[in-house]
Amino acid sequence: MEINKVYSGFRLDRIECIDEINGTAYEMKHEKSGARLIYIDSPDSNKVFNIAFRTTPHNSTGVAHIMEHSVLCGSRKFPLKEPFVELVKGSLNTFLNAMTYPDKTMYPVASKNDKDFHNLMDVYLDAVFYPRVREDVEIVMQEGWHYELENADDELTYKGVVFNEMKGVYSSPDSVLERQMMRELFPDTTYGVDSGGDPDHITDLTYEEFQEFYRVHYHPSNSYIFLYGDMNIEEQLAFLNDEYLSHFDAIEVHTEVALQAPFTEGKVVSYPYSVGSEEPTDNRTLHSFAYVLPDVTPEHSLAFEVLTHALLTSPAAPLKQALVKAGIGSDVSGYYLDSIRQPMWTVQATGSNLDKQADDLQRIVESTLQELCDKGLDKELLEASLNSIEFALRESDFGGRPIGLAYIIRMMDNWLYDNDPLELLHYEEALANIRKGLAGTYFEDLIRHSILNNNHKVLVSIYPERGLQERKDAEVKEHLAAVKANMTKEEIDAIVEQTKRLKIRQETPDSDEALASIPLLELSDLNPNMEAVERRESKISNTTVHFVPTFTKGINYVGLYFKLNCLTEEELFYADILSDILGRVDTSERGYEALAKDINMNLGGLSSDITAISKDGKRDEFIPLMIVRAKALHAKLPDLCRLINEVVQKADYSDDSRLIELVQESKAIWDNEAFRRGNSIVSQRVMAQVSAVGKFRDNGNLGYYQKISELASNPAALPLLPEKLSEVARKIFRANNVDIMFVGEEGELEAFENLMKPLVETWDTTKLSNDVLQITRLSGNDGIVTAGKVQYVAQGGNFIDHGFKHVGPMSVLETILRYEYLWIRIRVQGGAYGAFANFYDDGNMIFCSYRDPNLLETLDVYKELPQYLRDFTLTDREMRKYIIGTMSSLDLPMTPALRGPRAMGMYFSGAKLEDKVEFRKQVIACKPEDIVALADVVEPVLNDNHICTMGNEQKIKDAGNVFDNIVSLG
Repeated sequence: MEINKVYSGFRLDRIECIDEINGTAYEMKHEKSGARLIYIDSPDSNKVFNIAFRTTPHNSTGVAHIMEHSVLCGSRKFPLKEPFVELVKGSLNTFLNAMTYPDKTMYPVASKNDKDFHNLMDVYLDAVFYPRVREDVEIVMQEGWHYELENADDELTYKGVVFNEMKGVYSSPDSVLERQMMRELFPDTTYGVDSGGDPDHITDLTYEEFQEFYRVHYHPSNSYIFLYGDMNIEEQLAFLNDEYLSHFDAIEVHTEVALQAPFTEGKVVSYPYSVGSEEPTDNRTLHSFAYVLPDVTPEHSLAFEVLTHALLTSPAAPLKQALVKAGIGSDVSGYYLDSIRQPMWTVQATGSNLDKQADDLQRIVESTLQELCDKGLDKELLEASLNSIEFALRESDFGGRPIGLAYIIRMMDNWLYDNDPLELLHYEEALANIRKGLAGTYFEDLIRHSILNNNHKVLVSIYPERGLQERKDAEVKEHLAAVKANMTKEEIDAIVEQTKRLKIRQETPDSDEALASIPLLELSDLNPNMEAVERRESKISNTTVHFVPTFTKGINYVGLYFKLNCLTEEELFYADILSDILGRVDTSERGYEALAKDINMNLGGLSSDITAISKDGKRDEFIPLMIVRAKALHAKLPDLCRLINEVVQKADYSDDSRLIELVQESKAIWDNEAFRRGNSIVSQRVMAQVSAVGKFRDNGNLGYYQKISELASNPAALPLLPEKLSEVARKIFRANNVDIMFVGEEGELEAFENLMKPLVETWDTTKLSNDVLQITRLSGNDGIVTAGKVQYVAQGGNFIDHGFKHVGPMSVLETILRYEYLWIRIRVQGGAYGAFANFYDDGNMIFCSYRDPNLLETLDVYKELPQYLRDFTLTDREMRKYIIGTMSSLDLPMTPALRGPRAMGMYFSGAKLEDKVEFRKQVIACKPEDIVALADVVEPVLNDNHICTMGNEQKIKDAGNVFDNIVSLG
């Protein structure tokens, strides 16, 4: 392709090689429609398409968010109720979603299959340019909000998917803090409103306002199109032009993001947030001290990432230490945000009280930064943080997500504001300049210019208030009663009729003709086989090493898999604490600050977690593990081995004050994040009644939160902690209690073994019993009360108990339930954000809804599932769709970082590749009658009546005898 030539209506303006991502970028403009396009040519088979629009709302009605939902509810070529859901059911996508940001809305898809990729593009393009919602108000009513009134005598209520989703968001205190902070920092721009929608304002949105927002924002002239991967780009350009863009004429758009005028002086403000009637209020205040930064270049953005890591993230972070030691908060963190037009830098403290606000927090932040600038920042600390950031850039691992998606999200941070989008994919020059700046006052000058001499700042605090949610609920109820009282009989009857029409619409299936409009692959496009991840065993003395040979771009991944069945159930709590604090306490060789610098200087990361791997197909047989992971460039392998040995074998747990800090920090994090973890909390609490592995996982989830809260509030127990941790560490970290994973390239194993052998030979080899762990299940159904506005409702059990085993059709049923039965009954009709079902090979089965306005109604949906299954019928085409969608979920891309854990999971579970292939064949061969037969599996499990709900206090108390135990989250 040549610059200035036109290809299917696209004028090629620029070609640029980007060595950092091994790709070549082509920047184009569609001359007739005004659409912008960037294509990155790469050998990557995981192709990505994205179309984005600059969306700049002027209020908090959530119009941009509701638009994102609504355009995916039917279009010109695909006249279904929800083409998006049909795609998820029957596509081999590796990514399929839509995202609303403060100033943009993105519609990305990815697939490795060429035909599938084309289908995904076609459906998304038709959705954004020809959506049915332009003429169909009922879509906005369903996805946004509407009055609900089934009978004229009923209470008038609000319902809507986004309305309830955002009620869930606003139930988390950190979301409330974020919203108030943005409102105070940007009072005159789009960032001062909530693009996702504030539940107090979503019901102000009118259909006319919605239509106007579409007209202004959803035109090709306001679009940003991105293609990435190994593809025939000229074919894609011809498709974009012929099918879509050639039918539009360029217009002048005015969706620019306005600049907020800088403040002449800072602000200090506070707001209440709601907690349950039985939740504690002491040390539950959250603070956010934020600056809007002036004149930030891409290089400065990268420097701020380094600075934030050094000052606030690393265990050696001096600003974090100053705030924690002054008692400002139990957990101190911060972040730098450059995905908006005016970047911001934030310091946050949780586990605090309101009296710690301006006089303490702001003073300590500013005085500490001033002192650091006057004395000079620790160059070794900065270099260590720079190395950590650089490693992440070079590794480019996004947890299995398509890498092209990460590139476009990053590019939009410039492209949206008419700056050079490709500039943000280059980082070598910026890294070199920053590294050079370490020798001088680069970072000190940055702090002075952007923070200390900057009055565009806000200190926002939110404090807990009991009864706040109840008062708000009463106000809404009173308001709706007044609205209804002022309606005429005709208006009330119209709402009743409208409610009925909407329910009929929701319950009426799409016609076969409409369903056939969605392109569909053939079963012959599916591969029943799966890639075998090679794993070779060798020995270091008596310790097994598992080598997973992989092309890793010069990076090695190491995992130490320590078994926990040598502990009692009581000791698991201390193992969880160990996992949290590993690498963050002193060692026998040095203090934790020096250790943190060393880790960041030489490694790409060091972490630990606790997990359980179930034996394949076995009821309650599992391997409890603590996994210590580290990664580094191969040249740094000696440092990796040295450091992982030091944190595991030489940790010193005797510093009481440091342990108290870490315990209080862990509790504060849980206080802040618990409601957002609702899915896992209620699911694992149900499983804690059902199985030992479920109780094990609950011990590290809600069980851990309850125990860490108790420990944090019990000064008498804290002095016993060093001895407990030392004893548990001695039991776990033994040479004869570990399997070692090494992921690297051929020829690297020998070097690793030579480095690890002399270290492992110094480890304790005391033989301890491996059958000490005895798990006691929970009894009774828990209702976990919070001040939240929505619920998480879970029910489950174990199907092996009833004589069944895990088979392929169960995975197909998961897809059917998530995107058909539960989707329609709980999301579309019930107004929840979503629901899912999981069937596991150990027999455990769970149903769970999330951000759900209902409770008893959702349990009724679960109860009616067996009858739905017995009545289940489906055309061959629709069955094929669910099979394809299921296979997509089984075929997630494997990055080098994920291959080792996959191989180790197979090893510990005892799973065989041929069994996995047989399971996949069962999925592909699944028939409607196989789904019908699962009614006999589901029904007895549901009859076992294992339930847990977390959510609104009054809702749970009104549920009567559903719950045996009413417990407070806090």
